[in-house]
Amino acid sequence: MSPRRVTAPGLDGVRALAVILVVAFHVAPSEMPGGYVGVDVFFVLSGFLITAVLLEDASSQMRFDLPAFWTRRARRLVPAATLMIVVVAALTLAVGRDTGAGLRAQVLGGLTWTANWVQVAGGWAYAEQGEPSVLNHLWSLAIEEQFYLLWPLLLAVGLLLLARRRLAVVVVALALASVVLMSVLYDPADPTRSYVGTDTHVFGLLIGAALALTRVPHLLRTDGSATSPAKRAVITWIGVAGLVVIAWYAASVTWSSAWPYRGGLLVASVAALALVLAAANPTPLATLLSIPPMRWLGSRSYGLYLWHWPLIVFATRLAAPEHAVAAGMVAVLLAGAAAELSYRYVETPMREDGIVLTLRRWVAPVGWLVVERRHPRHRWVVTLGTACVVVAGAAFAVGTAPDRSALQASLLRGQKVLAHAADPVVEQAPKAAASALGATCRTVGKTVRVSAFGDSVLIAAAPALVKAMPRLDATAEVGWQYGDVARAVRRAAARGELGKVVVIGTGTNGVIDRKDLQRLVRRQLRDKQVLLVSPHVPGRSWQRPASSAVRRVAADNDNATLVDWQRAASRAENVLATDRVHPNAEGARVYTRTLRSALGDC
Repeated sequence: MSPRRVTAPGLDGVRALAVILVVAFHVAPSEMPGGYVGVDVFFVLSGFLITAVLLEDASSQMRFDLPAFWTRRARRLVPAATLMIVVVAALTLAVGRDTGAGLRAQVLGGLTWTANWVQVAGGWAYAEQGEPSVLNHLWSLAIEEQFYLLWPLLLAVGLLLLARRRLAVVVVALALASVVLMSVLYDPADPTRSYVGTDTHVFGLLIGAALALTRVPHLLRTDGSATSPAKRAVITWIGVAGLVVIAWYAASVTWSSAWPYRGGLLVASVAALALVLAAANPTPLATLLSIPPMRWLGSRSYGLYLWHWPLIVFATRLAAPEHAVAAGMVAVLLAGAAAELSYRYVETPMREDGIVLTLRRWVAPVGWLVVERRHPRHRWVVTLGTACVVVAGAAFAVGTAPDRSALQASLLRGQKVLAHAADPVVEQAPKAAASALGATCRTVGKTVRVSAFGDSVLIAAAPALVKAMPRLDATAEVGWQYGDVARAVRRAAARGELGKVVVIGTGTNGVIDRKDLQRLVRRQLRDKQVLLVSPHVPGRSWQRPASSAVRRVAADNDNATLVDWQRAASRAENVLATDRVHPNAEGARVYTRTLRSALGDC
């Protein structure tokens, strides 16, 4: 007899909410800057459900049947993910070779459920805007699968030594240790290690597990008799508060800010815990989360999560930059269709009937599309032939995939150039003040030292910049936003390491704080000649406000000059890389000419 399961319909609604947040973040990150919190909602829910299942198994069978548990998890997760990986790998051949950059490592990480550690070992920036990896999203599934592998063993040992509630306290302590480790390992220049590490991001799963340890006996009574009306009312309002916090977080907390890594994600996880508690009890909020559309989406959330990201990457690569959001929405619709097919023909039959019987059933739907019903053997041929073509294409794509895309190679060259550029030299501020404002394109970077600060666009332009301006020293990182650039400028100013001319190029990855930029130019850079580069990020919702901020600050300050890279990149031909944001070799020369000509006399 199979063990009972916690069957609260509201939990499907929590899944639906989580996947909506993640998909919205990937399609329109400016409108939903904190939508990545959906992953943490998933973590809390998964930790709760998996622990609940294990506890129910132990209750009904008087033991943990770990092989059966791991078999169920493998049937549930592995076939659908493997199919997605194979199809996506094959599709990179059609979309463009650069989309398959680093594919060998990505596929290895995806198939072994170590994608998060592969990203860390490979030095991939999780939030890189340029050319994101098609399997970048598998890091979270890797954390979950690693948890599913280890947690049953730890739980079994823990229950032998401690009562449930005491074990829950220990689990909460472990979660807090994970939060502390995330804060300690946080690196503002690239938070990837602290974000995707299993040790640093397991706290959501542990928090959910702690809830299951304290609440599962009460949740098994689905008639609601275990919860009084007064308690249900309290739980409802707790859940509503959690939902409000999650909505606020999703709408306002950016991934690049420091707060998520210093307690913000813990706050979000506690809010998700409150939501899960309300959804798992017979409350009005659970009823709302149980409406048919939410249950439908929740039951297909795994497939939607698997497919949405690679299809968004493909769609935005093929579409014009100004149509990026529309392309992303089309990709989501296609992902929804793929998720439905995955749910019907992969996930459900694999979970219920096993692999062999499911493979037999796959023959009819595929072959039926091509061969008449009276030729069943032909359906096998068509099905196996189709599968062989896809697998062969995937194998060829993986075997021939470049280690880096053209853009990544360009950025690597730029980083090497900047690393060999002149080291910072302390300038005499009083002497610099008089000569800085008189710098021209004939002297800047040659006899007048230039300090440049920016993001990956500056890195891509570095070879041409350094060649034209030997006295350039630059500070730039892939993925930097305005706040990162501003902090770097202020640190250099405080140490007296700024040149007579200061270049600020930002806005590639997000909005620019106009008021803070104004203060920066008027205070820390008041005795410098400042060149403000307008960002060129077509199709990004923040281009207009970011460009407006740069132009206004340049117009309002006598010591600031606009470098109109946005205009130059829009008008010139064949100056941008495949992402239509970063300059290629010719674009780097145009960037350099635009910067130097902004000083006049060219």
